Amino acid sequence: MTPDPSLKRALIIDDDDHIRELLQTLLETAGFEVETMRDGIDAVELKKDYHVILLDMKMPIFDAGRLTDYWRMTDPAILRRVILLSGYSRLASDRDFGTFASIAKPFDYRKLLSTVDECVRQTPA
Repeated sequence: MTPDPSLKRALIIDDDDHIRELLQTLLETAGFEVETMRDGIDAVELKKDYHVILLDMKMPIFDAGRLTDYWRMTDPAILRRVILLSGYSRLASDRDFGTFASIAKPFDYRKLLSTVDECVRQTPA
């Protein structure tokens, strides 16, 4: 079966099961096909293209800093589709990760969906 090219694809990378579930539900309700991963190490070599990637800042093995550094060296175009999510707003604001946007947790779901929509519109996968 061939994937539907009109379907928007999202990847959520977050070590918190509840946040992953919440984000998955929000994006699926907004019409996305969603995949999830527990840590940045799982996303080093992406097997698919995604319209948007929601990336948690702090993860136990391979955090957002390491993953964005890796992508910057290997495939910097990915960064235009990444939205960082951080409960550590100081961490996120002290450094430019080269991503599309950064959103502090707890987030307003309308702002999150609006930012996701902007990201998808500016960068087709």
